Amino acid sequence: MTDDLRKNLDDIVALIDDERVDEAESACRDELQARPDDVNLVGMLGAILMRKGEFDAAEGYLRRAIEIEPGFARPHQDLGALHLARDEAGAAIPHFRKAMAFNPRDPAVIRGLVAALARAGREDEADEVRLEFMQELPTDQLLIEAEALCRKGESIEAEQICDVVLRREPESVGALRVLAMAATADKRYVIAEAYLKRIARLAPQDAVAQIDLGKFLHERGRYLEAIGQLQTAAHLSPDNPEIQLLLGNLLGTVGQTEEALQAYEKCLQHNPDEPAALTGCGHVLRILGRQDEAQSCYKRCVEVCPEFGTAWWHLASLHRFSASDDEVATMRAELDSDELSPESAVGFHFALGRACEKRNDFEAAWKHYSLGNAGKRALIKFDPVRAELEQTWIKETFTTEFLSSRSAQTATEVTPVFVLGMPRSGSTLVEQILASHSQIEGTGELPYIITMVNSMVAEKAGSLHYTELVGKQDNDALTRLGSSYLNSARAHCKEGTPFFTDKMPANFSHVGFIRLILPHAKIIDARRDPMATCVANYRQLFAQGKNQTYDLLELAEFYLQYVSMMEHWDAVLPGAVLRVQYEDVVADLDTQVRRMLEFCGLPFEEACVNYYKSARPVNTASSEQVREPIYDSAVEFWKHYESQLGELREVLAPIL
Repeated sequence: MTDDLRKNLDDIVALIDDERVDEAESACRDELQARPDDVNLVGMLGAILMRKGEFDAAEGYLRRAIEIEPGFARPHQDLGALHLARDEAGAAIPHFRKAMAFNPRDPAVIRGLVAALARAGREDEADEVRLEFMQELPTDQLLIEAEALCRKGESIEAEQICDVVLRREPESVGALRVLAMAATADKRYVIAEAYLKRIARLAPQDAVAQIDLGKFLHERGRYLEAIGQLQTAAHLSPDNPEIQLLLGNLLGTVGQTEEALQAYEKCLQHNPDEPAALTGCGHVLRILGRQDEAQSCYKRCVEVCPEFGTAWWHLASLHRFSASDDEVATMRAELDSDELSPESAVGFHFALGRACEKRNDFEAAWKHYSLGNAGKRALIKFDPVRAELEQTWIKETFTTEFLSSRSAQTATEVTPVFVLGMPRSGSTLVEQILASHSQIEGTGELPYIITMVNSMVAEKAGSLHYTELVGKQDNDALTRLGSSYLNSARAHCKEGTPFFTDKMPANFSHVGFIRLILPHAKIIDARRDPMATCVANYRQLFAQGKNQTYDLLELAEFYLQYVSMMEHWDAVLPGAVLRVQYEDVVADLDTQVRRMLEFCGLPFEEACVNYYKSARPVNTASSEQVREPIYDSAVEFWKHYESQLGELREVLAPIL
């Protein structure tokens, strides 16, 4: 083969890899005019036509390639694949066997033959070929093959290869790592954890092994254990910025803000332009009330990574920040870029929405919010029908009779105060007021109730929802669940006070479950005008979750479901939930403070009225606002967009 032909073939392959198949076909046909009998070109054209689904034409070229060079394995392999694509497994087998005779160690050929035998109903032969192939391959290649299969979702085949490796090397870390990947992908978390812990024991000086276990524990919500693993990894690899970044994220999650800031700063010492660490630093500084420093971090991030739309949103959403003309122009230029990712485009639209809003250009702001929400809705998964069905299941399960028939005996030394409801309804203000009391610690949005109800389903194959299983929990099991929640929450509590807050909004669906496992808990429903709530949600790009907020009508329907759910709890648990209306707090702070403290069984303290003087970290979108005295400008802010809200008002009409 000449150098020119080799280069041209490489160019054709590159076109195929770029999904430019028509161009590849044209280039291949041009080359064939000069070299009509070149087996590489003839076979290549057959493969291209097969990729395009033109099977008859493809078969002609592939058979011609075999006539030109009978010992060339690739046309036989492609013919086998062609017959498989036609669902002609029996016809595919001899072609794969021929290709295997010429190229006995090609994994793609073996996989093709195994697939053809299996689809032809010859499972025993398929297993025999697979096993024989695996026995001959060196360990390194086996592990590459196993990982590739695992990433494609073929975990059973990947595990079979790992078994071969472990028979050769019983302590192969590579094989155990693939087995852990496969078990995690199949949600066999207990097994995955056992593999990861075994790897960590076998390779105690391997930072990657500690990181893998730390990430796994983080994903399971076991934050303190994950932090311990990552701290071990940091000790083994002190100059690794990735470990410090992961540590910063985790420490921030459990409210160890000063420690999180130190971790991010260590990351930036080694990688000063790391966007994730810069935004992480900005978030922590914002939580700590150090707004000017937070702004500097976000600005640095958009300087080094101007296409990072989410960082622009973080900057624009700062309460005291107003984008300059130059910054607005930069955002618009980036938004017009053809290379911008959909995720970044969403961030830019929200950032420009906030920038226009601060210039009182509400028409332009709404346009950007609408585009940003539409873009985000296309990126996330939210099934409004499923959401409504889940609310129905909960109501049907948690009846008065059901709730009165069982109860945990959870320890009462520490009392959680759940502040729940819709996002952007004043829950952060309620928490800040409560956490200013000497006997209450604010811990922010804790994920543990949500994690518990989800894990109940994950542990029972075939279950649709936790309501199918909760009725099977006796009082001892409920007590264990309550104790587990308190133990998890303890990671976020530093002050040792007798009360702590959990202001996860989505807990409104699980008031009945909370009441079962934590009968002594206090529950407050933070509510705000429906129109104001929905507009506030629509104007917010959330860091995670809240997927019901990115379509205005879906959001309105969800709000109706929330109101209906709270009415259900009022009916089956009368007096268990205290409703606090945001507008009432703004109008008469003192009365509402006394009302909340009385509900919790606590004496009045003036510090709760002066909540804005508290220096506690606040990790929500309202972190800046709750550091200011009460103000009423937010009560009717939504009316700036009233002309856009006809459909929203129509859906919400039953509760307006």
